[in-house]
Parts: sequence; C-alpha cells; structure tokens
Amino acid sequence: MNDTGAGPSSLLRTHAVPLLFAAAAFLLLLLPGLVGPYGPFIDELYYVSCAERLDWGYVDHPPLAPALLRVARMLMGDGLVALRLPVAFLGAVLMLGVGALARRLGAGRLGQALACAALLTAPLFQILFGFYSMNALEIVLWGALLWTLVEIERRDAPRLWLLFGALAGTALMAKHTVIVLVLALGVGLVATPARRHLLDRRLWLGALVAALLVAPNLVWQATHGWPSLEFYRNAALHKQTRLPALQVLMTQVIFVSPGTLPLWIAGLVALWKREVRHVALAYLALLAFMAAGHESRPDRIAGVYPVLFAAGGAWWERRLAGRSALGPAALVAWLAAWGAILAPLGLPILSPDRTARWAATLGVVPQFERGAGKRTDLPQWFADRFGWEQFVKDVAGVRAQLSPEEQGRVVYFAPSYGQAGALEWLGRDLGLTPVYSTHNSFYFWGPPADPVDVAIVIGNRRERLEELFGQVTLATVHDCDFCMPWRDRMPIWIVRRPRVRIADRWAEWKHFE
Repeated sequence: MNDTGAGPSSLLRTHAVPLLFAAAAFLLLLLPGLVGPYGPFIDELYYVSCAERLDWGYVDHPPLAPALLRVARMLMGDGLVALRLPVAFLGAVLMLGVGALARRLGAGRLGQALACAALLTAPLFQILFGFYSMNALEIVLWGALLWTLVEIERRDAPRLWLLFGALAGTALMAKHTVIVLVLALGVGLVATPARRHLLDRRLWLGALVAALLVAPNLVWQATHGWPSLEFYRNAALHKQTRLPALQVLMTQVIFVSPGTLPLWIAGLVALWKREVRHVALAYLALLAFMAAGHESRPDRIAGVYPVLFAAGGAWWERRLAGRSALGPAALVAWLAAWGAILAPLGLPILSPDRTARWAATLGVVPQFERGAGKRTDLPQWFADRFGWEQFVKDVAGVRAQLSPEEQGRVVYFAPSYGQAGALEWLGRDLGLTPVYSTHNSFYFWGPPADPVDVAIVIGNRRERLEELFGQVTLATVHDCDFCMPWRDRMPIWIVRRPRVRIADRWAEWKHFE
C-alpha cells in the first residue's frame, strides 16, 4: 500500500467531486425503495414503536437506532421517507468513506472507482441500506473503526485508540454484535506484531471510553434481567438456520456479489502484506467464526467488506498502471455485469412475481430462519414488506363489528412486533390502539390493565383462546399476497368475558426471539 502522504480530510477535499458523484449514485440506486408496491419492512414497523418509547435499551437492540429514528421523524414526518432517507444517507456516507479510504491506501481515480463500484453493485449493501434498521449504522461504524486502525499504523498514532474507543462505544449503542469485531481484532493483535499496542495505556483508555459510553445500556440490561442475552440465545437455538461451512462461504460470495470477489480478495492480500495485517487476520477470524458456527446470515460481517473494497481498489490500480486500457475495462465490465444480474435481489426494481421468478432462476432464495412459515419464493427482505396496509384494514373491519361502546374500550393482541407495530403506526388514525404483544420489547410495554372484557386477537388457536375467554368469535381471516407464509391466512378473533387475569399469565407468554 502506497501512502499518499495526505490525511483523510485533505483527501476528501482533493477528490470531493468524484466521491460526491459516487455517493449520489448510491442514493439514486436506493430511490426505488420509496415508490412502487413495496411497503414498510417488518422491522421498520417495530423501530417506529421503539422510537415512540425511547429508553436506554430494548430486548433485541441498544438505544441508538430508535433515538435517531425519533429525530428523523420529528424532522421529516411519519411517512416512509423518514425511515428510508436516513439509511440512504448513511449509504452515501459509506460510499464517500470507501472512495476516500481507497485513495488513502494509494488508489487514484481508477482504484477509487473500482472500490465504489464494488459497494454499489453488492446486493448485501443494497438490501441493508434499503430499509431502516441498526444494520446500516453498524456497517458505517465498523468501517470507521477499521479505518481508525489503518490510521493508527500508517501515521504511528496510538493516541487514536481513544477515537477507536469512542467509535466502539457508539457502535455498541447501535448494535451489540460489534463485540464480535472487537474479539476478532483481539485475535489479530495477539497474532501479529501489532500486539505491541496491548502494552500501550492509550488502548486501554480507549476501552474505558467505550465502556463508559455503553454503560447506560448495561445498566438497563441489568435492571431488566439481561433480556438481550436471552434474545441472542433463543435466536441461535431456535430461529437461525444452520448452514454447512462451505455454504456459509458461498453465501458470503453471492451476497457480496461474485463480481466483487477480485476486489475483496485483492484487498485481503494487500492488507495482509502490510502493517495492518491484524485487520486482514480479523476478517479471516470472523469468517472462520461464521463457518464454524454454521451462521446463515451474510450480514454478520458485512462491515468489513467496504475496507476490503478500498484496499482492493488500490491493489488493482497498481497492477493495472501503465498497461492496456483493456484490463480496467474488463474489470469494470465484470463488476457491472454481476451488478445487473443480481440487482433484482437487492433492489425492489421488479414486480414481486418477476422478482420471485428471477430469484428462482438464479437459485438464490435463501431461508435464514427455521420453520415452514419462513419459506417463500420471494426473498424475505422483500416478502416482509407486503400485506401491512391490508392487514390494518382487516383489523379495522373487525373493529367495526363491535358496538360503539366496545370500540371505546377494546384492546388488541398481536403475535409479533410486526403486526403490533403496523397497528400502532399504520392503524393509529383508525383508532387501532392500544396494542399489546409479548414479542421482544413489546413484552415490557404490557400487560394491559385489567379487566380486558373485549379484545381483538390476531393469530392463535381457538382452543387456546377458549381457555382464556368465555366467548371466542372468528371475525375474519387475513390474506396477503407475496408476504411471508406465516402471516398469510391468519385468523382475527373477537374475544370477550375473560376467564383469567391477563397480567397473571403475561410472564409465561414472553417471546424473546
């Protein structure tokens, strides 16, 4: 890696125009998510509910993502734009960072273009920056952490461990899984000459900064019985699909795009050969953890690839310098071809039925979660954007069957945070509140105050409901096209005359997953 001798700020100033064009391209790429038949994603519905109840923690994530969403909704209203524009902006920031880091590692215009093109054409990043979640924020923060490591070595600036600690603490307040990156980096430090940093007090001061930043969330976890640990354990044991080790690796290749393979392999080699070998080793450790754990989710280590793209762009520029223009043209064409082939898997640019057919043609219809209800022809990140408006209309139709007096006191029970969030957000103007669920953080937001003499219950079985209520009436069955199968053909009940106090049974219905 050739050092340009310029710091990050001067690099951004010198190359601002092309990098801004690259960032704008990423924003334009994500625009289809704001139009067409694809509605809010299931997790977005939940995040809106979390943003309405700001706290220092939640069952399945730390507090930063809901807090930022609260600000976005205050500034941009409660529509889909307030959900999608912030993550698209984060994607543009990541694009700027990838181009600037590539330049920092010795790339000129060609290397920067290759690095940015890799990010632009990888389905994994199109998916993760296409809807609001903590994942987009996590990826940007991982990139910032790894760039800080590069700067520590290239500038011989161990004082930057304090910055690393601040970024790590912020990342922990966005998503707990950054601890996996920290552990992998620990492996890299111990196994390389960079282990000298372990004797530097500034590294440990950085760790203290991280601990102080995440302390409010840890206090929340302790006072609530460490629910996130239960959530992660249940997800690993009962929810996530387990894949053979080779398939774990192939899933990484597909979702990061086979077109980018020459970039990130070259980037890995480039990092390994230089003073930041511990960064390369950290990626290999993460990949080994994934394979050994049979991890099906390709996004778990997504935050490392932008750095590999940047290093790979610099590597290829050096190899192609002074040679025929055919080499760069072939590499760009390779990236573009794979980008076009895989774009319908990452972007909502085709109709749902055509997307399903295209995924089947490519043989890429992954199932990341267990259970027959999680199998679908349409990829889950698209399927879970369908049916919510109709679901709310169906529940509103059931509510209309009640007398005016009952409509004033009815409560709603939903089986998942998706349905509960849809009723709270999309059904608020229709009076479809209060909503209760025992799924993840909704568990802590209940139970309803007794007595619950009339309720609308989504899902569940008649036999179970009759144990709890004296009158159980099937009001309708919700159908949804293209949605996840577990949400299709879902019964909606009207129940009256409770046999038990809901509060007495609430704890046994807890569902952290």
